[in-house]
Amino acid sequence: MSARPQFGIVIGALMASAMGLGGCVAGSTSGRGLSSVSPVALFKTDRFDTASGTTPTPTHALSAANEGEGSPLISDLLARQSVLPAGSAYDRVASAVLATSSGVAQAELRASKMRAVAREKNWLPTIGPEISLTSLGKLAGGLLVEAALYDNGKRKAERAFAAADVEVSAVALSQDMNDRVYDGLTLYITISEAREKADMAERGLGRMREFNRVVTERVKGGASSLSDQRVVRSIISEMEHEARTHREAETSAREELGSFTGGANLPVMEQVMGIALPASSLIPLDVLRAEAEAKRTVAEAQAERAAMLPTLSASTLLGQSNSSGLSYEGGGLGLGTAAEIEASRAREAAAQATVTQARETAARRAARAESKLTALRRQERDAADLVQQTRANYRIFQDQFEAGQKSVMDVLNVYEQMIREELKHIDLKYEIALTELEIARDKGALAEGQSI
Repeated sequence: MSARPQFGIVIGALMASAMGLGGCVAGSTSGRGLSSVSPVALFKTDRFDTASGTTPTPTHALSAANEGEGSPLISDLLARQSVLPAGSAYDRVASAVLATSSGVAQAELRASKMRAVAREKNWLPTIGPEISLTSLGKLAGGLLVEAALYDNGKRKAERAFAAADVEVSAVALSQDMNDRVYDGLTLYITISEAREKADMAERGLGRMREFNRVVTERVKGGASSLSDQRVVRSIISEMEHEARTHREAETSAREELGSFTGGANLPVMEQVMGIALPASSLIPLDVLRAEAEAKRTVAEAQAERAAMLPTLSASTLLGQSNSSGLSYEGGGLGLGTAAEIEASRAREAAAQATVTQARETAARRAARAESKLTALRRQERDAADLVQQTRANYRIFQDQFEAGQKSVMDVLNVYEQMIREELKHIDLKYEIALTELEIARDKGALAEGQSI
């Protein structure tokens, strides 16, 4: 037997080994052999309809992205429960804004998932046409099958990169949906706050107009001066402007929310409502994203280092004898290779440092928000007590004014103090609601994981 046929037998054995086991390239192998699989079948997948050229749109992008082996990070996102009470006004607003999402983040997640699916099979041999010009000036063609025997873990790192890229896109989608719910609820709360302030201003207008009637009669009778009447009318003018401003803010926020929700019919929130805070053990979305990005960076650095080193692959032309061979490719070793490899490892260390920094930043932000919420709740209780006191004082001063015991300015000073305390109380109530939503948003607990 000649040396060439013997070499071809060796290459054939190596190709069979590479196709059956994947050697150092595959992290796991399929249970069936490839000898009975047609070349086109190697590129088919049960997740996407390549025959029609279309990609089915999943009802929930996170669930679709977690198909197959699944990811602990995406499973964590899916398991997150919304802190919004089921069936409440908040829940209805959240459902409306999620239903009208543009789908940009979902499309990016699907694209990342498709890339990961493609990378799952990168350990398989590649098949492509081979066309050459013979010594007789004729074209010869065939199917070239090439398999990597040793690539320093490059393809494994590429699969890890693609999987991490899916996780990054999944966290980005969860952040996008939680931000969207937060923005929608912020508008919804703004409508309620502006309406409550406008209602208060209009009620105050009724009081001041009645007060103006009394002062006008007192002026006619000589009991009060025209300056007192001018002061009262000035306050009425200011309150009319205040009421119009709040009504305009209410209308503006309602129109924006209508555009945000596609004109969904939402209930009127009669009074601000509180929500339960998410569990402290829930990892903030910023931290999850930093972890996913770090995994992607590490995989990218490993693939980069593998590409710097030589690789070994085997190839053969189907249907042609004496066409098998080994190829030695990859980057050549140079004096700077060690430094390049060390720089690549430094990228991994930097990525891990970024995760540590993200955890620290998230912890500080959570502590600051919780301290703020505690202070706001205490201030709201104090403000509510002051509102009751100033209302009682105003009633006393108004009675004394009508009895001629207090001047117009005395009553107006008490009235202005009452208005200031009521406005402060309203501001605190809604600031508490927004702070609670902010904490839930950072923890990814506004949008239900299964609904994303």
